[in-house]
Amino acid sequence: MWHFGKNLLGYALLSWIFLAICAIITSLTVYKLAEILKIDRKRLFWFFIFAPSLIIFGVYNWDIIAIMFMVLAIYFFYQDKHVYSAVFLSLGFNAKLFPAVLLPIMLLKAGIRKSVKMVIVFLAAFLLLNGYFIANKFDVWKATYLFHSLREPNIDSIWALTGLSASTINILSLALFLVFYFTLIYNHKKYDFITLSFASLLLLIIFNKIFSPQYILWLLPFFVLSSNISKKLFYSLEAANLIVFFSTLSFVLGSKGQVFLDISRAAVIARSLILAYITYSILATNKKKDLNITINNKLITINK
Repeated sequence: MWHFGKNLLGYALLSWIFLAICAIITSLTVYKLAEILKIDRKRLFWFFIFAPSLIIFGVYNWDIIAIMFMVLAIYFFYQDKHVYSAVFLSLGFNAKLFPAVLLPIMLLKAGIRKSVKMVIVFLAAFLLLNGYFIANKFDVWKATYLFHSLREPNIDSIWALTGLSASTINILSLALFLVFYFTLIYNHKKYDFITLSFASLLLLIIFNKIFSPQYILWLLPFFVLSSNISKKLFYSLEAANLIVFFSTLSFVLGSKGQVFLDISRAAVIARSLILAYITYSILATNKKKDLNITINNKLITINK
């Protein structure tokens, strides 16, 4: 974008156009997924197109690129085209790391033969994009990972309230995520793919050391495809996230810093609690569905 834009304005305009195209492709793909899963397609407007996160943060960073690839991977997974799914998931992983949490869930649902093929394709796409740089510019290639491992949690992360060192937070955040993530997959492996993926991303955001405001974008497709999440709950999360964003911005730029910092910290806690409740809600709803299915199956057997 900088090469073709020639200057800062050209870069900004081309970036905006490119990211807007990614958002449109994502929207169309989520629409198709809603048709496949028999979800009310009006949810696309309330939980994606008109979502405050997309409107404000869609061009704030390049998360929408990774989200587009992730959604395409989910679409092809439901089309039983596992090679395409693995390619797009790998592209999403290379854009930003978070789509990788979907891979173990896909492997769980795909079966052994398809899983082996997906892993090979995923790794091949990764090596195709990264192999040259790993071999010839390894110090440059690893720089971003080194930077994120050493950096402190950002000011609007729940971890910033703990006062712990970056190294301690790295260990705790990773350990907590892995424990909850694998417990989720092990205990709820029969749950549908969307529920497990949604819950996994929620856990990643809750425990992650860094929480940038655009991270809520990662969840938007799943809010559309999870019909049990109400608009009231969704917009409560959006409101808390926006309060965090604007109060933190005001703290950094404003003169009455402490007031805005206190507001930001309160909103950070509220946002984390809402995310935790959403995680509980989607899992509890699926547990209730499983119980109803079990009861109905037993009644059918008795009647027979």
